[in-house]
Amino acid sequence: MAGPMFQQIIDIYGGGKMRGRNRIKSEMSEYFRDKISKPGIVAEYEHGFEEMILLNKAYAKMLFVQKILTEEEEKVIVDGLEYVRTNFSEDDIDGKYEELYFNMEQKLLQKIGIKVGGKLHTGRSRNDIYATLWRMETRKSIWGICQKVIELEKSMLVLAHKYKDTIITGYTHMQPAQPITVGYYYTAAIGVLHRDFARLEDAYKRTNLSPFGAAALAGTGFPIDREKLEKLLGFEGIVINNLDCVGSKDYLLEVESALTILMINISRMVQDHYIWCTNEFGYAEVGGEVAVCSSIMPQKKNPVTLEMIRAKAAHVMGTFVSGCAILKNTPFSLCMDLFESHTEYWFGYSSSLDSVRLFTETLSYLTFNTERAYSAAKGNFCTVTALADFLVSKFDISFSEAHDIVGDMVGVILDAGKPIGAMDSGVLRTSSRNVIARELIATDEEIIAVLEPASNVRAKTNLGSPGEASVENMLYESDILIKSQENWLQEKIGIVEGAYQEIV
Repeated sequence: MAGPMFQQIIDIYGGGKMRGRNRIKSEMSEYFRDKISKPGIVAEYEHGFEEMILLNKAYAKMLFVQKILTEEEEKVIVDGLEYVRTNFSEDDIDGKYEELYFNMEQKLLQKIGIKVGGKLHTGRSRNDIYATLWRMETRKSIWGICQKVIELEKSMLVLAHKYKDTIITGYTHMQPAQPITVGYYYTAAIGVLHRDFARLEDAYKRTNLSPFGAAALAGTGFPIDREKLEKLLGFEGIVINNLDCVGSKDYLLEVESALTILMINISRMVQDHYIWCTNEFGYAEVGGEVAVCSSIMPQKKNPVTLEMIRAKAAHVMGTFVSGCAILKNTPFSLCMDLFESHTEYWFGYSSSLDSVRLFTETLSYLTFNTERAYSAAKGNFCTVTALADFLVSKFDISFSEAHDIVGDMVGVILDAGKPIGAMDSGVLRTSSRNVIARELIATDEEIIAVLEPASNVRAKTNLGSPGEASVENMLYESDILIKSQENWLQEKIGIVEGAYQEIV
């Protein structure tokens, strides 16, 4: 027969009665328990089970340091938590226990009893437990997305080096504007991603602050050492006000905002690649490894990964808007809305992670048609701005006058249905006479050289331009920036993992 203490545990915990639910005399409805409560607990288990174990172990160690637990009690609790870590699974989750914390506590108390196990909850609340868990989970997720951004930047850097001198048309208003290079494009894209990474860094600073020890909202009369909890869990600061600890979720909105901006930027880059891969442009092509065929049209090779990324960007935006909407009318304290906002976060986060990884994967199978891209740049009038620059330098006229002359030349050629090669010295003389009442005389060879795409690009030598020296410098700077990001990420992970070593 079971002893009195063991029977007490069975009666209170094994028989369906949850600790802390004495105020409520009735059981949860079946629908609430199985369709609402349990799925939420399962999600918590997937994202934060290890962190829940760690924060509980840290709390036990702090209680011992503060002489609230004896050494023997701490050991029993920590050993019990390790038992829970290795023996608790998703199959143990029961919706009637409301949350992951109470489900795990159920397992713990069955193992070590309420007399000692119940002391773990001294001076704390599930409010500060979950405020802490959410921040631990979120900082871990920031590590994940930052790592994938770095991998995407590296894949772009590979392409930038490989196609450093490949001429491609740059566009404004989706009309041919000026020639650039593929290397130049990707250094610009890496610059954008570096700012996205920096936004995640900033969000991390305000995420990695400890709310632990705040209890329900007003602290506790027990001598809880919040600084000790901060250090044990790898936080880099403390949210001071206890109400602020449990009532705030602005850090999550900041992370969601950074993810939204990241995904908007990536979606714009993806759209460029999508256009380049069309038959009409034909500048680039994705490999069959990341393309699908049509069910009816045998000629099709659809770059569907690019379409998927654009769609997922919308999901991330929706998560941010949802998070804002959930929080905007909540009281400044804890309520279930805060739980819901964190649940929504994971959908947006996984969409971000999948999108960045999918873009990296797509780029690894991307090739550029250098001849097609060069031919387009040579024939689509994107080089004529350089002709206007040439006229300014050679004939000492204003750029506005040169702009009008070249514009007239382009109109004459297009109206005649001729290619850009027809822009010769004769057309220049005619157009300059019509526009400024002065004949400008240049050789056909001079005009051909100015309109040639590669020489057009080489002529751009100022800071940040697509000229060779400028691109080389930006490639070098991009490599340095990526290394600095890797160092930052390793440092932040190291701080937390080092702290955890003091717990396990």
